Amino acid sequence: MSASNRRTDLAARAAAVAEGGGAVVDPPAQRVPRTRPVRVTVELSPMEHKALRQWCAQTSAELDLPVVAGAEVFRVLLALMRDDPSMADAVRAELERTGGSRRHH
Repeated sequence: MSASNRRTDLAARAAAVAEGGGAVVDPPAQRVPRTRPVRVTVELSPMEHKALRQWCAQTSAELDLPVVAGAEVFRVLLALMRDDPSMADAVRAELERTGGSRRHH
């Protein structure tokens, strides 16, 4: 909003309050959908990290791919949880079993 528009808006608000209109409530702001990727960080124990690396290496060899990135494995798992109710149920059951976190802070 330009300085001129802001002054006009403030003047209109002041006039509304002076007329006894009470507090002026802003209309809800319209949110613009996020389009840029969101970075997510996950801490793995050394053994979990080793298991992920080994799984990725074995899978890349089996699929004859140059590399299978751990991040791509997480993306695929997220899509499977979203699209496959039985996969989502299995994840929920594991979360229930572990109390929602394997990390005990």
